[in-house]
Amino acid sequence: MAPGNEDPINRKYRAFIESTYSTIPKDADERVLDNLTSWAELAMDKRRPLKIGLEELARLIFRNFDFREVGIGLKSKKTETFRYEVLFGYRREIVDSFLKLEYTMEDMVSQDRFPFIKIGRLSELNPVEGLPAEERNLFNRPYQLEAPRESQDDFLEGDYIDVWMYGPDKELIGWLELAGPTNGKLPSKRTIRWMELIATLCSSIIVQKWADSGPQLR
Repeated sequence: MAPGNEDPINRKYRAFIESTYSTIPKDADERVLDNLTSWAELAMDKRRPLKIGLEELARLIFRNFDFREVGIGLKSKKTETFRYEVLFGYRREIVDSFLKLEYTMEDMVSQDRFPFIKIGRLSELNPVEGLPAEERNLFNRPYQLEAPRESQDDFLEGDYIDVWMYGPDKELIGWLELAGPTNGKLPSKRTIRWMELIATLCSSIIVQKWADSGPQLR
């Protein structure tokens, strides 16, 4: 608007619109959207390594959704196996053990090896009751793995949620792994839907990063 020209838009109407669409978050969902938008803008920068973006995403989930433990794993284009790349909230010696693990596609979808319950379009709950013996050392509080499930909405040590990430041809390219909710209870359906949205957005960024610079983080 040129100097000296009167604003043709009613002042009260302008104030109402600006208040209604303020970029200042007004509730939890708006805060998540604000944080996620900021993360995506940075993560898509071709100059920033994918690993840094994934580490930032793990922290975002930790801060906004109260999971004490967040993992992110990816498929290796070289070996066609799946490995953890980022682990947030775990003891150092456990992180070292996680980073040595390697899974085949069959492992990733095996109901026999990792019994699961589907809880969303992209999400599965893996209860501690089906935890393989060889992975019982991968938890911060292994002494609690035998704790009884006193209520059906309890989220126990050894329970974890996997949220799958897919590429453009519907091939599995990675996953988010979530455990240790601070209230000790199953997360809400809202939280699971948020995790699936985040996983879908992350998938798109990973595919683009791989196209730009190759898939290998190590």
